[in-house]
Amino acid sequence: MPSERSGPTYNPVAPSGGDATLGLALVLALPTIALEQFLHTDRWTLAALPLYQALHWLSDSLLALPLAAAAVWAGLRIADRLGLSRSNPLDIVGRACLIALLFAALLVPGAALHDTADRLTHVHAGAATHSHVPLPRRSTSSPAALARYAGHALGDAFTGQAAGLPLTILALFWGGHEAPVRGTATTKRTEG
Repeated sequence: MPSERSGPTYNPVAPSGGDATLGLALVLALPTIALEQFLHTDRWTLAALPLYQALHWLSDSLLALPLAAAAVWAGLRIADRLGLSRSNPLDIVGRACLIALLFAALLVPGAALHDTADRLTHVHAGAATHSHVPLPRRSTSSPAALARYAGHALGDAFTGQAAGLPLTILALFWGGHEAPVRGTATTKRTEG
């Protein structure tokens, strides 16, 4: 029989700390997308349209946020399975690297989503204020064009981690890594 003092049980599918996952995803997505936008936007355009660029950064960051949350969620679970500690400094850096690597990988298909959204919603998609490799058209896509696009997207994703990775490390050190409750209900045995 469970005692009255027993706590909640650990659920690997829906662990506690969802707020920490979202917070860590924000710490990862916002600076990563900001750096990518800064590197891909003409300086004159940044100076001429600062409000538009800020709104574009916000919209792109919101597109990337679910990908960052998935990377944080999966990265922390993989790190737990690998035995990476939540308190050892080297393990915390390993956790952050794992999360950043997953986020970079998820940003490759995210780039296609970004380009499609830009074509539908942003003027700059037709005005060349952003210097992305264009998404190949389905009717003319070849394996070489898709590989070039994926290579560019992966390069951008890893470049963006120059901002995201250090901040993820700091967030994990600062407390974005609270451990979920891992106990099971304590049973009280009576011997008779």
